[in-house]
Amino acid sequence: MRRSPPDWLLYILLLLLMGIGLLNLTSIESFPPLSWKSYWTKQLLAASIALLATAVATLIEGRTWHYFSYVIYAFWMGMMFLTAIFAREINGARAWLDIGPLRLQSSEFMKVATALAVSNFLTRYSFRWERLWDRVGLALLIGLPVGLTLLQRDTGTALTYAALLVPLYRWGLSGWVVGLPLIFGGLAFATLLFSWVHVGLVVSGIILLSYLLIRRGLWLHVGILAGIWSWLAISGLLYEKVLAPHQRQRIEALFDPYKDPLGSGWNTIQARIAIVAGGVTGRGLGKGLQSKLDFIPQRHTDFALCSIAEEWGWIGTTLLLALFVFFLWRIGWVSEKTGSPVALLFGYGLAGFLWIHFLINTAMVLGIFPVIGIPLPFISYGGSSWASMAWGIGMLQSFYRERSLRLFG
Repeated sequence: MRRSPPDWLLYILLLLLMGIGLLNLTSIESFPPLSWKSYWTKQLLAASIALLATAVATLIEGRTWHYFSYVIYAFWMGMMFLTAIFAREINGARAWLDIGPLRLQSSEFMKVATALAVSNFLTRYSFRWERLWDRVGLALLIGLPVGLTLLQRDTGTALTYAALLVPLYRWGLSGWVVGLPLIFGGLAFATLLFSWVHVGLVVSGIILLSYLLIRRGLWLHVGILAGIWSWLAISGLLYEKVLAPHQRQRIEALFDPYKDPLGSGWNTIQARIAIVAGGVTGRGLGKGLQSKLDFIPQRHTDFALCSIAEEWGWIGTTLLLALFVFFLWRIGWVSEKTGSPVALLFGYGLAGFLWIHFLINTAMVLGIFPVIGIPLPFISYGGSSWASMAWGIGMLQSFYRERSLRLFG
């Protein structure tokens, strides 16, 4: 039986985002000639490789990706290990491995490989959430690439593995496992703005009100209250002892960038200037002064969205973000339509990685999240990022093309 056609709309959305990324990069570099020295030329080559990877991955049978998921995972784990040992340090991280004229960031491909391996692991007939060894195996499957990423000193990329909570939740993980880290992280963040005692008193009032309304679970409320007070008491110590000085500076710059306007607060200040300068309709393509005069560091990578905000304005930026959200929704829709549990979870894992990049990068540019070096996929410059995510889209399309075959087993 012949395989079904792929989802063409997903391809169109991918091409649109890549086209916008290339157009923005062209504008940032003031419409450069076709030269290997320009970022635009390098990204054009990366886009070509990414589209080729999508096409090839789509043509390969989905069961091949399924059967070889652990082999793919092991291969990229090896590449991560080699990168941590042999890569030269760039901006404090050892995340890029030079292979001839190309520079490979193995951690980007590791995300896709981990999403595929986790999907395969979860859909085994014997997997049970209540079984300890299954939970340990899953934790190791996710924890090993996170550990190697931290070994490369790339904390931002390690943080993005929280995206795998999306397929885990879709497969039955308790919402408390997802929500509790967010709650405790929010409480720790609040202690940086207010005294931990004041935060504890407010939380105590909320818990007391909850008990008065429910009138049951006294000891449960007491236990929750004790745990929260203990966490608030040690969160400040963890902030001082665990985080590196530059990480603390970035968090403090989030509250008051003008405290160190020429240092840790520079990116946030310049990003705000660019966004405000863009106004509603923008300055126009190629007329963004903040990026042209090189006021914005990483203007072609982490802060590429600033150039779009300045040149395209509020309207253009909103349309771009809406396009990206629609792209993520379409990935979820295709995942649900594949008829394969492995493909379903893999698609949600892929969407989760794209979503967390989208959220963190946008919040970082808006100055409501610390600067941690997370690019906006298919908009920011980066060959490995484009190629890996396009490869993932191709794999999802491969699964999707076999949906009609599964109706007959």
